[in-house]
Amino acid sequence: MNISDMRFPRQLEADSSAEIIRGELMARTSRLWTGGSIDVPVISLSEPMKTALKQARLQGRVRFGFEPILQKLAGEKKGITNVREQTDAPYGDRISRLLLFSNDGAERFYRHIEQVLEAHTPRLLGCLLDIDGAALGELFTGKGGVIKIIMAEHKNVVSEVLRALVSGHDGI
Repeated sequence: MNISDMRFPRQLEADSSAEIIRGELMARTSRLWTGGSIDVPVISLSEPMKTALKQARLQGRVRFGFEPILQKLAGEKKGITNVREQTDAPYGDRISRLLLFSNDGAERFYRHIEQVLEAHTPRLLGCLLDIDGAALGELFTGKGGVIKIIMAEHKNVVSEVLRALVSGHDGI
């Protein structure tokens, strides 16, 4: 996953925030697991980021847990394959899904995430959140519970979450 080559949603490319976001994502990365081959951005949950994620949840644009996320991605991949067979358009070559996961998973958890990212690149951008699953669960449910992985599943939501990452930078 080479962030410098990724194509962001058109709205981010159009308003010139893509380069600022790209720089922020590349500023701090981490290998998913010791034997892994993918480095992912490590991001902190700022107040603007929390607000963007809560708004995405209210819009019904966030999925929790591996199984629902995998089912959604598999269905979309099948649809993209069908579209590509019928046209020559580069459909599905931009980031349109954001996979966010906690920092307290086991090695097996991160190996599985790596497989998912490899299978769904370039549409899926994965980021390691600098919080544990209990804090992520609290953010989304407002009560006790553990959530280790979520997916923002619409290009507009992905754009808003990524903009929140650089909220306060010049021009954003």
